[in-house]
Amino acid sequence: MCPPSGPFYRVAGMSYVRYANLCADFLRSVMKEPFKTKAAQRQVVFFRTSPVVNGKQEAQIYYDTVGIPKTAPAPSSAP
Repeated sequence: MCPPSGPFYRVAGMSYVRYANLCADFLRSVMKEPFKTKAAQRQVVFFRTSPVVNGKQEAQIYYDTVGIPKTAPAPSSAP
């Protein structure tokens, strides 16, 4: 039987972004101090969103990724 072709992260059912994030997490976990602390500080991401209700923009909501648990991607229905 011939192995499936294409990038191995696709064969494993992951997107490139998910694969890159896993690699970055593994790299950060094996770093030594002080590099580990500096990398953890760069890992935080801030973003904002404005909900729209009845066609009008509401107040902005600010988020950061500190303390947000990482979730596994939903299983894809693609073959």
